[in-house]
Amino acid sequence: MTGMSRERILPKPGRYRPALLAVVSLAAALAVPAAQAEETGWHFSGDIRAGYYDSERTDRNGMESDSHALRGRLRLAAERDLGEYLHFRARFAGRYGQHQTGHGFQLHGYASTSTGMELGESTLDEVYLDYADAAQPWSLRLGRFQTRFALQGVASKGLDRNDSPNIDITWTDGLHYRHQLQPAWRAHLVLEHNHRKGPGSAVRAPLEFSDDASRVTVFAGLEASEALGPVTQRMIGVTWMPAALASDGTAFSRREDYITLVGRMAASWRLTEAGLRLVPGFEIGYAPNTPRATVTGSGNAGDAGGLAWQAALSLYDIAPGHNLGLVHARTEAGWLISGDFRGNDALSEIRYQWRFTPEWSMEARYRLREEIDIPAGVMRQREDRDFYMRISGRF
Repeated sequence: MTGMSRERILPKPGRYRPALLAVVSLAAALAVPAAQAEETGWHFSGDIRAGYYDSERTDRNGMESDSHALRGRLRLAAERDLGEYLHFRARFAGRYGQHQTGHGFQLHGYASTSTGMELGESTLDEVYLDYADAAQPWSLRLGRFQTRFALQGVASKGLDRNDSPNIDITWTDGLHYRHQLQPAWRAHLVLEHNHRKGPGSAVRAPLEFSDDASRVTVFAGLEASEALGPVTQRMIGVTWMPAALASDGTAFSRREDYITLVGRMAASWRLTEAGLRLVPGFEIGYAPNTPRATVTGSGNAGDAGGLAWQAALSLYDIAPGHNLGLVHARTEAGWLISGDFRGNDALSEIRYQWRFTPEWSMEARYRLREEIDIPAGVMRQREDRDFYMRISGRF
């Protein structure tokens, strides 16, 4: 897995026994008949993704390597109202597959790797309270939760806050304040707690959180809550990570703030009476303060580039339930906060989706990723080609 590796501490015997008992209880509760669940006030749900994943790499020295495996993710949730304004939700999430290296249930305040939990690991990726009063324009979520601000489309990728894409498991620890601005805009404020070994969300080296001043990441966003003609998505967002950027590398003491600005927009047009729909979208981000190019391995002098963008084109209902998505993106080496895009990569992707029912679908994806910049003397850019075919369902 590419990116910053985080030290993982294996659980001591009995250390997580209360959490394990809670997970077992949650799984057993899913077998409770619906009528009984309604009597107790609990609602139980889940989702699963499983498929075949194949990847090939041509490295900088020309060497070829490949891997293929069956992999999947299971998530089980329980939730209920606690009075008129409070709502509680908890969810167990686990990643599984051939050649897995993880070690059972983890309940750290940080993810095991730069892009989430390892295969073989499971955790609680949601444990939160929601406060919402329909008479008020604001609401508040507190605890461990998911934040997703991806570009609309079949592929649905994001440059900044897009927890748990594909079969990954990431999360946000902290609070999410939402405020409806009349008539058609919604403001977001996310304060994310960072463990000294990293957050639960996706971040890449040389972002590092040992400095006490880096304990909180701030995200502020402004999102349109109503369509404007054919424009169905408009959003801008700013992320601030104080004292988290090791510009000269983690071996040096200097730490700087890391800031990103992101804007995204998508539109939708119906092309035929049968329902064929075209959805183009574009997202762009910029990080004004980036690490040295030598630190990211993308060059020999100066700072790494901080520009990132993606262009997406989706066709929905080519035939009923059959959708096609295309994505092209370019992410310079100084872009460090996406779980969907690696820094220093040019990406091209095609994705086909067949939605059998509203709850179940099949997807196939082919993706090509090539390095943008390499140091002098390196033979060639690294190239990765990967394919998957997976089934996704909710229950």
